[in-house]
Parts: sequence; structure tokens; C-alpha cells
Amino acid sequence: MCNPTKTQAEKLQPGDEWIADFDLRSFTKEIRELGNKLEKEQGPDDVRHLNKIVGWSNICFLTGFLTMGFGINPISIFALSTWTFSRWTMIAHHTCHGGYDKCHPNKKRWNRFKFGVGSSWRRICDWFDWMMPEAWNVEHNNRHHYNLSELEDPDLVENNLSELREMKIPLVLKYVYVAVAAATWKWLYYSPNTYKEL
Repeated sequence: MCNPTKTQAEKLQPGDEWIADFDLRSFTKEIRELGNKLEKEQGPDDVRHLNKIVGWSNICFLTGFLTMGFGINPISIFALSTWTFSRWTMIAHHTCHGGYDKCHPNKKRWNRFKFGVGSSWRRICDWFDWMMPEAWNVEHNNRHHYNLSELEDPDLVENNLSELREMKIPLVLKYVYVAVAAATWKWLYYSPNTYKEL
């Protein structure tokens, strides 16, 4: 990445003029300093926070599991959904990014290369979901984050839904399409797309 030339600066869209004077070197230096500072501050508080989130997640699982015998009910649905979602978005996501690699004492579990992998037991206890942790690590940590908001980003929604935008159908049907996609994307899109990255 480099600073824009005068010719590039002349072509900037309204509201983007600040890019022409952006000091990339200073910004990079400040980001590195902030990263080093935050890394040094990691410790027992982070582990306590993780344990609290895991505890709440486990309570959601137990609530959902123990109320399943009462038939289809909103308590089971909400609790199991929250358990699955929290395992992915708050626990697996941060762990698979290496967020606890340096501060958690249990390196055999809370490590980006060991979380949810190695045995069926670890998979069930850590991340019981439609996506394989190994596949998600490749798709999300590598393909998504190294191509963030670029056309090569497999999670770029604007690009993934370009066909929908170009469809010659009534707007209301496009909204129906989005609603169905939002309810099924994890099964029909995310799981197969993460798996194909292996």
C-alpha cells in the first residue's frame, strides 16, 4: 500500500479527500505500538472473562437440553441457539484467532491450532457446529482476513449477492430471498464454503 499520487488524489470521491494526506507510516507505527501494548496487558482478567462466557454458554446448553422434553418450545430454541451462536462468535472466533494463545494456562485446549480439533470429544465440547473448525480457520483466518472487503474475500456480501441485485424480479421477492438466505446461510452457504477451502 502506498500514499496516493497527485493524479490519484484528483480522482478521489467526495468525502475521501483525506486519503491524499494520510500518513500511512505513522498510522502503521501507531497500530503496532497499540498491538504491543494490548498484548502485554493480556492476562488473568482475559482468562476470567473467557471462563465467564463459557459458563454462560454452558448454562444456555443445559437449559435448552433439559427443556427439550417439553416439546417444541421457545425456551429450548432460544437457549440452544444462543449456546451454538456464542460458541462460534464469542468463544471459537477469538480462540481460533489466537486470542488466548499467550495468556491461557491450558495450552492444550485454548490454542488456535487445538481448539475443537483432535477428537470427537473436543469437537463436541468446544465447537459443536455445522462448520469444521479446521475449515473455518482456513476460510476465515486466511482467506477472509487477508482479503478483507476485496473481491477475493469469500465473505464479501456485496459480491456474493451481486446476482440477486441484478435479477429482474420484483423488489418484494428480493426481500423474501434475503429472508430465506438469512435463515439458512450457515447450512447452505457457510458450511460448504468453509469446507471447500481445505
